[in-house]
Amino acid sequence: MLMRHEYLATRPVDLYSMHLFELVAIEGSFTRAAGIAGVSQSAVTRQIQGMENRLGVTLLERTTRKVTLTDAGHALLAEARQLNGSLEASLRRFKEEHVDATRTVRVGFSRSVGLASLPGFLLPFHRKSPEVRLKVSHEPGVSLLAALLDHRLDIAILTAPEKINPALQVQHSFADEFELIIGAQAALPPGPPPWSSATLQAWLDLQTWMHLSQQSHTGQKLAAWLKEQHYPHTPAMELDNFEILIQLVAMGLGASWVPRRALAAYPRKKALQRVPLPRRFERQIVMVTRRTHTLPKHIQDLIEGVLFS
Repeated sequence: MLMRHEYLATRPVDLYSMHLFELVAIEGSFTRAAGIAGVSQSAVTRQIQGMENRLGVTLLERTTRKVTLTDAGHALLAEARQLNGSLEASLRRFKEEHVDATRTVRVGFSRSVGLASLPGFLLPFHRKSPEVRLKVSHEPGVSLLAALLDHRLDIAILTAPEKINPALQVQHSFADEFELIIGAQAALPPGPPPWSSATLQAWLDLQTWMHLSQQSHTGQKLAAWLKEQHYPHTPAMELDNFEILIQLVAMGLGASWVPRRALAAYPRKKALQRVPLPRRFERQIVMVTRRTHTLPKHIQDLIEGVLFS
């Protein structure tokens, strides 16, 4: 059996070469990667070529204009991101605990969650621990889960996915009910509610619909629910932001389904009407972290301090 130092000497890759490989893969350029790393392009080239020779596989396809990943390169990039991210996270925790560095919680919200939900998640923690830095990002849910796996995020808040990687775990789940809204000047179905199915369906068919983009998980689930209820599910316009949808409805451009929490934060409530319906769409919002035996105390404090139930 090889002794430890002999194994280290014969490893095909090391942390430095993995870091350079990740830079080249992300930037798509040896020149840009070298500039970020602060080394020469030839040094980066030698490191990558050495990796490929030792692994016995081509990782990057090079042309005069661009650098692209091979299938093996894509597989190694996934490993490199998790390995490099894990190391950076460990060093950050070490500095927070032993070098008096500012503690930071990196939180990602999916675009479909809506900015109106941020105070309920972040304000209680900020009031309790103002010395802890909050670094917030707003991006698609799929990107958030990838960022968790790569250690680029500590917490992700998004619509509950159909499946979750075993390396991740749900810390909280919150029900999020939707309302149907129209502009203040728009006409409701004739007569007082509750309306008959025929009256309601005829009115729904006349509306101009603006829906959340079906590129999002929430948009897909909402479209499926509308189809199941026999409600109109083909929109005239799709957007990826509930706050903008509410603004457009208030301008009288159409009708939309939006989270009740997003409406609560909207200041011009008189510009909108809520349409009472017998059934409402509901989704689950989840707070997800990496699966671990112990979370740093400041991250656990944020998780335990959320206002939603």
